[in-house]
Amino acid sequence: MQKILVVPVDGSEQSKKALDFAADLAVHYRAQLKLIYITQPYLVEDIFAMSTIPVPVDIENSGLEEYGAEVLEKAKAIAIDAGATDLSDKVLRGDPARAILDYAQEVDADMIIIGTRGMGDFSSLMLGSVSHKVAHDAKCTCITVK
Repeated sequence: MQKILVVPVDGSEQSKKALDFAADLAVHYRAQLKLIYITQPYLVEDIFAMSTIPVPVDIENSGLEEYGAEVLEKAKAIAIDAGATDLSDKVLRGDPARAILDYAQEVDADMIIIGTRGMGDFSSLMLGSVSHKVAHDAKCTCITVK
């Protein structure tokens, strides 16, 4: 049985910790690592009826995708140095939590391993947390690494 581990990376220290953990699991269990980076459309605020609403702006995303490709190349190098041999990577676009969940389902992932930014309780309540949303809605096992 092929074990598939999905690992979202964003270049942060927390995502590196998740990557290190995932690479160790991949080596130990001979699993495939699927590294992903998610770009988001830019948002601007528009004033409407005395309140602000976020409005998506369609801006050329080639710079974001190039940055994502660089992050993925560095992540692959880290995983290879840890001994992982079965790797793939992909840049996705959209809401990060939704993109991670959709991709994990598409590839029939056995596990999602994601870093957490460690927002405080209030920030997490107000903004939400990608790792929290993924852990809550994932159909497979999800490990958050702090």
